[in-house]
Amino acid sequence: MLSNKEKYKKFCEINNDVPLFMTYNWYNFLFNDVDWNVVLIEKGEELVGFLPYILSKKKTFNVINQPLLTPYQGVWLNYPKDQKYANKLGFEKEVITDLIKQLPKTDLFQQKFSPQFTNWLPFYWKGFEQTTRYTYIINDLSSLSDVFSNFKENIRREIRKAEKKLTISTITDVELLYQMKNEIYTANKSTYPISLDLLTMVYEFCKVNNSGEILTAKDEEDNIHSILFYVWDNSSAYYLQGVTADKFKTTGSMSLLLWEAISRSASKSKTFNFEGSMIESIERYFRAFGGVQTPYFEIKKTSSKFLKLLNY
Repeated sequence: MLSNKEKYKKFCEINNDVPLFMTYNWYNFLFNDVDWNVVLIEKGEELVGFLPYILSKKKTFNVINQPLLTPYQGVWLNYPKDQKYANKLGFEKEVITDLIKQLPKTDLFQQKFSPQFTNWLPFYWKGFEQTTRYTYIINDLSSLSDVFSNFKENIRREIRKAEKKLTISTITDVELLYQMKNEIYTANKSTYPISLDLLTMVYEFCKVNNSGEILTAKDEEDNIHSILFYVWDNSSAYYLQGVTADKFKTTGSMSLLLWEAISRSASKSKTFNFEGSMIESIERYFRAFGGVQTPYFEIKKTSSKFLKLLNY
């Protein structure tokens, strides 16, 4: 008899519409040395829903929460064909409720769900709460001229200016991205929360699976202005990490790299997801690329009274 992980692996191998961050390969490669698992629901011999998770110990508390560099988790549903809308909602309630029942008991559950997941009512009925977050998504990459025309004029101007002075290259030096991120965080008197080991593992996964690359924008003196790391699956490309050197903030280098990533993504995916931000200045910048403001859910349940007192 196959285990849940084996069933999950088999499903992902034959269904290429599962988002990158929710695939068996993503979890097995990045989290093979930690306690990760998946709950799933089958009807007959067909898998109709799953929820992968990472269970960790924080001091004395059992916690399921969002790992760094995995922007989306949550429920994936395999809908029957030609469902009526009312039947679809009933299907969602049944499958999601059964998934929740299978989750291990924890002191804290917290995951950010994919924007494709729109019905969190079954979680609400089981005592969970949610925060609505936003990203920006360019939903159609089929016409790059239309995509570019939807950019705000200042973004188009930045790109045209940067194209004249900067050269774009693909690199494999993850440590360069890490060092530049560290420099920016240190200058702002904070700590870059992502380790070099994790950043390297994510890049290695993408390299092996042809699902991501790192781009740089350099000038004639070989100065690196910006670095961008983006990834993709069959449905969408995603901005994952980016950095611009402080002294080159006005050269338009990041806008140029984003345009390059969007252009390259058109041959690989259908959409481009900016990964959003609730930080006002970053939201304003991403919004200028003409994507559609798209909500997604952060769903949470704090079962520990002590953690509730600490506002977890």
